Amino acid sequence: MFNEDYFKSLWSRYKKKSNLINTDQTLYSFRHTGAIEIYKRTGSLSKLQKAMGHSSMRVSLTYLRGLEIADLKEEEIVSIA
Repeated sequence: MFNEDYFKSLWSRYKKKSNLINTDQTLYSFRHTGAIEIYKRTGSLSKLQKAMGHSSMRVSLTYLRGLEIADLKEEEIVSIA
């Protein structure tokens, strides 16, 4: 049985030993990376929402900040959210 800080402790230990992880990276950083990859591969906001378990499209869109989505117009985002 794991305690609630188990993964946080493992992450902290790994981060100290690894040259691959930046000091500002967190476990949560990987969730954002995963969300971007899902969108890039599928091009579907609804699939992204389902995969991430978000209750609204607006939450899913926050994961795509900074990602240039040329074919998605602002009106479409507003109508989805």
